[in-house]
Amino acid sequence: MREIALGISGLGFILYSRPAVSHIAEGSDYLQKHFRQQEDVARHVMDCQLTTFCTGTPGSFRLRFREGPRDEQAVDAADFKLRLGLEVHEGLICIRDLYDLRQWSAECPAKQQLPMADGWYRLTVYSSFPVSGILGDNQVIDIHLEPIQEKFELRWDGAPCLCN
Repeated sequence: MREIALGISGLGFILYSRPAVSHIAEGSDYLQKHFRQQEDVARHVMDCQLTTFCTGTPGSFRLRFREGPRDEQAVDAADFKLRLGLEVHEGLICIRDLYDLRQWSAECPAKQQLPMADGWYRLTVYSSFPVSGILGDNQVIDIHLEPIQEKFELRWDGAPCLCN
C-alpha cells in the first residue's frame, strides 16, 4: 500500500500518466475549455487516459493505493464507491487536484506520483465519511488498482462522484 496525503481546493482529483496530457498547453484553462461539460468529463473518464472523480468538496484527503486482492468487505461497507479505468504510460501515475486544470502546469510534484507498471488498470475507488462526519476532513479514499489485459467498457454520463 502507498498513501498520498493531499489537500485540494477543487471538488475532486485527476489521475493520468504524462503522455495522456501532453496535448494540454502550459498555462491553459483546460478545465473551462475541455473538462467543464458533463459529456466532456464522461468522454475523458471512458477514454481511461485522464480520469477523474468528484469528492463533492475541497479538503484534506489520504489516498491509499492498493494492489493485490481487493478487500470486498471493505468495498461493500464503504459509503461511496465507483469503478474507473486508467492506462498507465511511462511507469507513472500522477494524482492532482482537479482545479490544477484551471491553469495547467505539466509539472507533477514528486509526492503526487505513483510508480506503476505500464498497462491497463481497473480502479475500484471507495471511501466513507470521516469520523467527524464532514467530507474532506482528513478523509481516507482507497483506490484498488487491478491490472487487466485490455481496456474495458465504462459508462458514465458525467463526472463519477465519490460523495452524496
